[in-house]
Amino acid sequence: MKIIIIDDDISFLNLFKAKIISYSKKFFDNVSVITTSDTTILQNHWFSIYFLDIDLTNDNGIQIATSIKKKNPTAKIIFTTSRNDLIYNAITVQPFYFIRKNELEGDLAIAFTLLKDYFVNKPFYSFKYESEQIKIYIEDIIFFETNDHLSTIFTNSKQYHIYIPLKELLIELHSPLILQSNRNQCVNISHVIQEKRNHLILDNDFKIKIGKKYKKDVLNCLNDYLTGKGI
Repeated sequence: MKIIIIDDDISFLNLFKAKIISYSKKFFDNVSVITTSDTTILQNHWFSIYFLDIDLTNDNGIQIATSIKKKNPTAKIIFTTSRNDLIYNAITVQPFYFIRKNELEGDLAIAFTLLKDYFVNKPFYSFKYESEQIKIYIEDIIFFETNDHLSTIFTNSKQYHIYIPLKELLIELHSPLILQSNRNQCVNISHVIQEKRNHLILDNDFKIKIGKKYKKDVLNCLNDYLTGKGI
């Protein structure tokens, strides 16, 4: 799990990082924590959890969070702030939680309790990859495709190549979010923005063709999902 802390108050940044590492070790395995005041890192890197100061000196934390959510809809954004008057404005981004800097200990404890409850109960797929046991959450899978028996799983942060037939991978994932859209590709319906000209437009700008055989089921499931009747 990758965590990033974004704040331009260096003294707070160092203190906060130590606390985040301490809490992370209690709740999660294999956690890396990055700190920065430079938001350009967000252009080419994705994280599971973002601790983001609302009131950055040279940036607008709410606008940054909006951009993060557009590229990485499953990201968990936790705002930090010393200005409680900005919390109401930040609600529009639907953050996971708020941490008030003047209530740091209490708010941080609550935030990690909520994070633990969320991630522990979240469906995941575990597999061996390059001699390591990998765990990725189902919601982080954007789509996957198969060429012969080599399947490639696409997430926001990485691509995984594993030798498994598509049908077998579908069975192992066993998720109502995953739909087969054509002979060689399956999509996570939660990452679909729209259907256009027999293609599914995904939130990472990929276009996935809808095969004639699968079109009816795909469009029905997409409609149910978008109207709240499905998952």
